[in-house]
Amino acid sequence: MSRKIALLLAVGLMLMLAPPGQAAALAPKLLDPSVRSLTPDASTRCASTTYRSPVTGMLDVRLRGAGDWDLVLRDARGNRVAASRGFGGGEVVQGWVRAGRRLTAEGCRSAGAGRSASLTLRMVASALPKPPAGTPQLVRVSATDAQLDALERAGLDVTHARGRGWGDVVVSGAAQLAQLRLSGLRFVTRIADLESSYARARAADRRFTARAGAAGSALPSGRTTYRTYEEIQAELKQLVAQHPGLVRKVVLGTSHQGREISGVEIARDVDAADGRPVFFTMGVHHAREWPSAEAAMELAQMLVQEQGTARVADLLGRERIVILPVVNPDGFVSSRRAFDPGDSLFGQDRAVTLVEAILPPGGVFAYRRKNCNGEILGPQLPCELAWGIDPNRNYGNLWGGPGSSSDVTSQSYHGPSPRSESEVQAVWDYVRTHAVTTLVSIHNVAALVLRPPGLSGSGRAPDEARLKAVGDAIGNAAGYTSQYGFELYDTAGTTEDDSYAATGGYGYTIEMGPPEGNFHMPYETGVVAEWTGRNPHAQGRGGLREGLLVAAEAAANAPDHAILRGNAPAGKVLRLRRSFQTRTSPYCEKGVEPVVNIGLPRVCLTGEKPPLVLDDVLDMTTTVPSAARYAWHVNQSTRPFVGAAGGTEAYELTCEEPSGTVLERHWLVIGRGQDVTLNLGCGAGPTTLADGTRLASAAGTALLGPAPSVDGVGAAFAPARNRAKRPRMSSSRARKLKSCTRRATRIGDERRSRRAQRSCQRRFGPKR
Repeated sequence: MSRKIALLLAVGLMLMLAPPGQAAALAPKLLDPSVRSLTPDASTRCASTTYRSPVTGMLDVRLRGAGDWDLVLRDARGNRVAASRGFGGGEVVQGWVRAGRRLTAEGCRSAGAGRSASLTLRMVASALPKPPAGTPQLVRVSATDAQLDALERAGLDVTHARGRGWGDVVVSGAAQLAQLRLSGLRFVTRIADLESSYARARAADRRFTARAGAAGSALPSGRTTYRTYEEIQAELKQLVAQHPGLVRKVVLGTSHQGREISGVEIARDVDAADGRPVFFTMGVHHAREWPSAEAAMELAQMLVQEQGTARVADLLGRERIVILPVVNPDGFVSSRRAFDPGDSLFGQDRAVTLVEAILPPGGVFAYRRKNCNGEILGPQLPCELAWGIDPNRNYGNLWGGPGSSSDVTSQSYHGPSPRSESEVQAVWDYVRTHAVTTLVSIHNVAALVLRPPGLSGSGRAPDEARLKAVGDAIGNAAGYTSQYGFELYDTAGTTEDDSYAATGGYGYTIEMGPPEGNFHMPYETGVVAEWTGRNPHAQGRGGLREGLLVAAEAAANAPDHAILRGNAPAGKVLRLRRSFQTRTSPYCEKGVEPVVNIGLPRVCLTGEKPPLVLDDVLDMTTTVPSAARYAWHVNQSTRPFVGAAGGTEAYELTCEEPSGTVLERHWLVIGRGQDVTLNLGCGAGPTTLADGTRLASAAGTALLGPAPSVDGVGAAFAPARNRAKRPRMSSSRARKLKSCTRRATRIGDERRSRRAQRSCQRRFGPKR
């Protein structure tokens, strides 16, 4: 059966099962676009155009311009409906609108941007979403792991809050509640009305904001409420603008709907050419997990504010810290805007904001988990009408296996193929092209630190002892339980399993707490207390702040990766490349899971298929500094599970001109904790090992010798060690520097803010 036929069958089944209003919503129509040009006034740098919606549906607005542009969509009363402020000139905003409504789209260019931009406005005609009957609620189900997995595959929203014999489930309304009752599983209600719970949490946020006053919270940013997507974008841009040489932008790609997937890189002399290792942390794989974005943003703020303290300064000197707050921007935008009050476009009862997308594939609106890919229609399809794909079941290693589903209605639907989603491709492409020695994916809300493997049948990770030690230290600081990934439940196609299996870099999922928490709990409880550790489970041991610093220190710890160093001509590009194959699990591309009778097998519409074999490539580069000496921190050449099985793999090492012309080629075997010296002539002189042994450029695949080796020649090596740390500042001086820098970053005028930050460094920074 072809993929197209399977998709049509799946859609047809949902149309038959959906209520009439939902069925109408499943057949949106894409209208012809209106394309306009925006040429801003020289003084305001902004230009606008108006649009009257010809039908009811979703308005999709896209701006394309050279350089950095921002886009805002306003209603007839001037209220901001949606906005996008990425680093570049490709912006996307969307909003539901009734027929005949007048809207204004405004594009603003930054200094150095192109003089004009193209604006495309396009309506997707569709009935406004209708809420399901009944009240969305959170229940705790008594069930085995197999029964909970069956519930999730069948489309019920089983959260990460799970334990031995139980799991928390978001029930969208009366229909799903009836399905749960028919299953025969016992359950108790934890939150009887999620909308009312949300309202109480936001009221608590308002009280917390008033109590905190001008001083703000104990977070580095001082925030007291959850950020919107626009606020995250603006804050990232501000960090880059205010801290040149320390913070630079990182754009990894674009989402399914065309939004920028971006973050920041923070390091001392961040623009320098060197071979420092990378600590990569990210949030919001799952759209509804707002606290994970908060943790990522607070890490960035903390690093900037505490750059002069001994511990942070040492980290920023020894590694590069890459922070991606939102992996899944489309889903996050859909979830985050769900409860916005006074929606002038909808003109409806606020209960509509808890609508289930396509009963049941997309998930309850604000509690959406997946991305916005509906697979059939293009990126203009409203997220609320797309079944979506779980990004954290779409990675390559063992994709399609246990813990994921072939049913598009499932919250763990794995997608049509491994790494099919642009959000997943963006993360994978970054990992495979950089020396990411430790990766952390932040989720919530289970109070856990999970390490590979995600499948119980995979055996223990070859680096289990060290993975556990680091995970335990993170968990101790935050007050979370450290355990194998599969101890929560079996999962295949996850972030850290894919990266660890391919690169050997350590990988973790941190499930933020608190225990017994929920997704959009009061900010003081779900973010501030988790960050600081001032709560019963962390007991003042440093909280998530300390846990993330522990993870970052593991990335910089030389014995946990490998180092290649030596002399080479300045300006030459060194490249490490390794081709290998990644296997998925046996899989079903599209299937139907039983909804009521949990014990029944699934029906695979496309037929059960054997594992796929993916042709993968790691491809990393570094540039030799002007001193003509390099020190390149990298991961081991042999993949962990290959090495554990007795195999050996080599990097292809080339020295190249910046243009890409290859001057010299070698084959390098290097292991974790090894520090190998290789002096490269790059075609202009001899290439030698530490003992003076001369090597010729390899003309083909060399015989691999015992690790480490170059072109099959055994290379002497030293155990990798960390350089001596700088003396620590006194705690009093560190507190003064943090307080001073925090005040300085809040100054509205950019020049004054920079001067104030430099003054803080002179007064309270470490003595040199």
